[in-house]
Parts: sequence; structure tokens; C-alpha cells
Amino acid sequence: MTGIARHAALLPPVAGEWVTLGEGATPTVALPRLGAAIGLPRLRAKCEHVNPTGSYKDRIAALSLTLACERGQRGWIATSSGNAGTSLGAYGARAGLPGLLFATPTITREKLVPIEAVGTTVVRVADIGTGGSAAAAERVFATVRALAAEHDLFLGVTANALNPDGMRGADTIGHELAEADPPDVVYVPTGGGGLSVCVARGLADAGAAGTRVVVAQPDGCAPIALALDGRLDQPRVERCTTAISGLQLPAPPDGGASVARVRASGGWGSAVADAAILEAQRQLARLEGVFVEPAAATGVAAAAADRAAGRLAADADVVVILTGSGAKDLASAAVWAGGAGDCQPEEVERVAAGWLAGLAGASAEDAAR
Repeated sequence: MTGIARHAALLPPVAGEWVTLGEGATPTVALPRLGAAIGLPRLRAKCEHVNPTGSYKDRIAALSLTLACERGQRGWIATSSGNAGTSLGAYGARAGLPGLLFATPTITREKLVPIEAVGTTVVRVADIGTGGSAAAAERVFATVRALAAEHDLFLGVTANALNPDGMRGADTIGHELAEADPPDVVYVPTGGGGLSVCVARGLADAGAAGTRVVVAQPDGCAPIALALDGRLDQPRVERCTTAISGLQLPAPPDGGASVARVRASGGWGSAVADAAILEAQRQLARLEGVFVEPAAATGVAAAAADRAAGRLAADADVVVILTGSGAKDLASAAVWAGGAGDCQPEEVERVAAGWLAGLAGASAEDAAR
């Protein structure tokens, strides 16, 4: 079996053909240079950004569209800030099922164009995402859910509360971590709470219940982390202020389930500033050559903050889940990535000499340390 179908024994039953693009079986790689920089020498990354459309949501889309075909449904409908829409659109096209996506107004062009390219109809909805309200998000979820039921469409929203069967596809991340070398702690970038539920459940189902699951959220929208820390009775805030796309859910549909699963694992919540997340994105790229979108770097920022605060021991075996590719949000990196220069053919040697001089100076500084 290819794709996540190899985990079929732990997933909802599928009688027919799987809809697959070869998702899953992503590598877990050591991050020695970044780990040394933040005091976690055993730091590793689960590289979900290398899935076919560039995010872990491909696992959910594979199972969701497989089930939609088995049920004979007319198409799919969902809400998304981009990654789920990209995955559902691609797998929907693979299955021959059309889709309607209601997106956040701030969806990046890098996410929007691939969704439209595969034939999905996309409509941006005001007052969700950055600056959005909990009431608006809850209304959109309720409306989409009702439309799916009324018109025999698969409800592809990536939340256990709305798509419990399809979300089991993301459990396979936990299965794969358990198969390899289960970490002491796994950091999960969290918006709606669904991924943290799936990772914890997948680990437990595969026999690795000893791994602690940590919810990592931007502090401008951290209802689950705040609830886990006891600062909120319920995981809900009225409005979202973070600019980190994909993690902008003030009323997370899987918030309560996430709190329960994380607590049961012995884990906790960690909230970090947007600036720390962008710095973690930069460090991943510069120190390890791994370019991910800001949301995917949230676990790295949270692990660094927890190590600095003494919440993590230096010898902890830590895995961060890198949820999405940096190619999905190029503007976020433009502020630190620098700019390309220009020169004439006869200037190439001079430009190279300047670069080499800088390289020699950096080497001398390193030797002096």
C-alpha cells in the first residue's frame, strides 16, 4: 500500500481504492546546529512540509476524499486559511470531486493560486483570520456544516468536531513517530486544536503513550495554551491578533478535546510572540537549510522559550512538527532573507572577491571564539 493506506488497520475502514498522491512517511531529521543554539542538542523535526502539496493536511485530505468517494458524495466544502484548501483541492481533483472553499481574507497568493489551479472555487470571508472574531468563525463553521448536510457534500473542515473520520488521517503522524524513535516531548503548532488531538491519539494507539504533547500557539491567539495553563476556563478568546496564518482561530473547534488529550499525555501549552516565531523560521533556514512557513516554526519558538524558562531539560529528546512549507508564504521571509544584487559580466570577479573576503573574515571570527 502507498501513502497513509499502509496504516489502514488503525484508520476508519476503507473498502475500495484509496485517493492518494503518496502522502506520509515523512522524514524525522536531527537539527544539531539549531539544537545547539537553543540548548536542546537532541532536537529533531518531523518534516511534514515535504508532503505532496507542502503540508500535513495531505494526510487528512487523502482519507477525507477516499471516504467521500466511498459515500458517493457530490463534492466537498470547507473553510481554510490555505493549507487545507490546497490539500482538499488537489486530492479532490485526483478523485474527480469538485470543491467549494471559504477562505480567510489574508490567504497568501502562494496558497490561493494552487487551490484555484486545480479547479476549486474559492471565496474569501470577512472577519475571520487576523483580527477576526470568535462569533464570525463560529457562524461560518455552523453554516458550512449545514450546507454539507443539506447538499450531500463531504465536510472537509480539518477539525475532529466537524470531520472526525477524515481527521484520523493525521493520526498517522503519531503512528510514524511511534514506529521510529518516540521522543520525550513533541511540539505541535496549534490553531483549531485538531492536530494536537490527532498526534496524541496516534501515539497512544501505536503504543507510545509516554510521549508528552505540547500545544504551541502564537500569544495573539492562544486559547488552548491559556486553558492548559489554567488562565482560561474554556479555550476561547473573543478576537485574534496574531499575524501567523493558519493559527488564527479564537474559538478552536477542537479546543476542549485538545486540552483533554494534552493533559492526559502529561503535556502543556506554550504561547510565544509572533516575533519569536519569525526568528525561529529564520534560524531553521539559516542553521539547518529547512525553509518552512511561520506557523510551522511555532513549535521551534515554543521549545526554545520552554528551554530558556527551564521547562525542558537540556537532555530532552524533542521533536517539533514542521507543518507547512515556506513556499506557501514567501512574504513572511522577505523581511529577513535579504535581496539579490545585480552586476555586469565584467564585475563577476570583483563581486566574488568581496564575498570571499567576507567569508574569510567570518572564519577568522569563528576561530577566535
